[in-house]
Amino acid sequence: MLSLSAVTVVPAVADVGADDRVAVADARPAWAVASAARGHADSGTRLNARVYLAGRDPRGLNAFVASVSDPKSRAYRHFLTPAQYRARFGPTDAQTTAVRSWLESAGLTVTGSNQHYVSVRGSVAQAEKAFGTTIDDYPDATAKGAIHYAPAGRVTVPASISSAVLGVTGLDNGSHRTRPLVANDGAVRNSATQRDDTLPGPPSAVLRAGPCSAYYGQNPAKDKPPTYGRTGVWTNCGYTPQQFRSAYRLSNDLTGAGQTVAIVDAYASPTIESDISTFTKNHGVANLKPGQFTQSLPSAWNSVSECGGNSWYVEESIDVTAVHDIAPDAKIAYVAAASCNVEDEQEALSRIVDNKLATIVTNSWNRDEESHTSQAERDAFEQIFKQGAAEGIGFYFSSGDCGADDPNTGCPVYTDGPYTEFPPSDPYVTAVGGTSLAVGSDGRQLWQTGWNNVASNLTPDGTAWTPEPGTGYPSTYLSGAGGGTSVLYPQPSYQANVVPESLSKTLPNGKPLTSPMRVVPDVAADADNNTGILAGSTQHFPDGTDRYHETRWGGTSLAAPLFAGIQAVTQQVIGAPFGFANPAIYAQHGTAAFDDVTDTPGGPNLLLGVVRNDYTNPSDPNSPLITRAQTFGHNGLTHATTGYDNVTGLGSPGAKYFTAYGSRP
Repeated sequence: MLSLSAVTVVPAVADVGADDRVAVADARPAWAVASAARGHADSGTRLNARVYLAGRDPRGLNAFVASVSDPKSRAYRHFLTPAQYRARFGPTDAQTTAVRSWLESAGLTVTGSNQHYVSVRGSVAQAEKAFGTTIDDYPDATAKGAIHYAPAGRVTVPASISSAVLGVTGLDNGSHRTRPLVANDGAVRNSATQRDDTLPGPPSAVLRAGPCSAYYGQNPAKDKPPTYGRTGVWTNCGYTPQQFRSAYRLSNDLTGAGQTVAIVDAYASPTIESDISTFTKNHGVANLKPGQFTQSLPSAWNSVSECGGNSWYVEESIDVTAVHDIAPDAKIAYVAAASCNVEDEQEALSRIVDNKLATIVTNSWNRDEESHTSQAERDAFEQIFKQGAAEGIGFYFSSGDCGADDPNTGCPVYTDGPYTEFPPSDPYVTAVGGTSLAVGSDGRQLWQTGWNNVASNLTPDGTAWTPEPGTGYPSTYLSGAGGGTSVLYPQPSYQANVVPESLSKTLPNGKPLTSPMRVVPDVAADADNNTGILAGSTQHFPDGTDRYHETRWGGTSLAAPLFAGIQAVTQQVIGAPFGFANPAIYAQHGTAAFDDVTDTPGGPNLLLGVVRNDYTNPSDPNSPLITRAQTFGHNGLTHATTGYDNVTGLGSPGAKYFTAYGSRP
């Protein structure tokens, strides 16, 4: 039986004060440090908060999720419908009514409620009275030191309703935005006068400079200096659907038929269906059939400018293309969040579990685990993940594109880390890391490395690389699969005896931990932009026109939907959904279900990589070129090694993956 104590984050012990109040999940973000307080927040400032509901049987829910997800349990895959979940684990009407009545008696205005939360509006002074804590001003390191308000202490609620309350969010005005994980070389084009409730036009064009290779090694870089003692090869043009299906060993009958994959991003590309239709026509694959692609959209958009509105169109294009490439017969449900704000992303995820829109959910967005999130916010997400697990819905998240939050990548890192990203670090989701994938002329997989890239520039005279390819970390580090050790979540039972203590009890920078913790990722798929996907979308060109264009993309933004497609195919073979897949996946550790990926598949002294040209302005093909040698599986704070590692997890799906979990009865 799956061990609950190892899978579930143990909540803080309830503190009953002299006024008979009980502390709930901590609502303080990491930047709200007492020593940095700048005084009391303006008492008249208005805020909107959510009081999340714990449900009628939190302990029973934990036990049920453990049993229904455990391949050794008699309850394995005996999932609930959404209605059965609400009746068994959702809040009772009496609980919701009691919470609403208390909030109103405290002077707050209730603005809405559902099975997940009660929303309220009021002043800082009213919130302080209701939640038993002062609200102070602090410098917010995640916003370049801007002054934001946040609770100064633990949020408390009356003991009489404490069992009904999971936590409270909305008591600080710091950043609560997620970010798409598409490779950081896309240009966003939002109008300076863009309304925050109106979607913008297409993003600026992203153009890839040539030469490139149709498959790995197809186009040698004969006119450039050697790399690793031999002639280099030009980077790939972008893998096609046929190349991906062949590389992942998919036979013609493995198509994901009968499965539905949900994709969650912010906003919605107005041209997604026509773009996918053009792409499939261009590459000789089946277009989406009528009803195969559906969209669940919110009633209105918000925060478009601050979220980089149309940058999410690119993410959506990659996600839809990747799932359809791998699982061409699977249905795709695009579930759009109203913005990149956490509460809107939660709303989108809740629509999926409340209506069981899919059994596989791929998410290519995240945020820093510690500096951005409070326990209350994380617990609200986890409640959704547990509901999904109870209903047979699995959540798959990109692990990130910055290694172990390595500042040398240029990613926005706000802590003294290294740390992992959230939600990938949550024990109830499957975190998907990244590889660099070489596909040969016959479509077969040649090798994979862990995705970590360092770059060397061509010297001005064109005769050498500087520094020597494969050296120069940290200054030469470009990007890599998110991974590392959580500082918040204890080791789940499925990672015990699989993840070595050198990872579970040590941060990537060598700092020791007192007890084993959750390590990310769990699995991996292709993520390197140099070996990335070819995807088409409508883009805005410098001449002022908007037109369809095909571009190579990468990042764990690619890895997560690729793996989601692989899960759809596997569920087709099984004839049943995985639900929360990690216990079943980890049971395959060390078997032929996974290809064990290392940084040096050709041997410890054989480095691999490509030569690549990039425009200094990715939207302008007349801008100067930068020529670099990019080395695969190298440097960074994380490393792909034999066995489980913090770049690729258990590895990449192998030849036996699709049949490792049984077959149709």
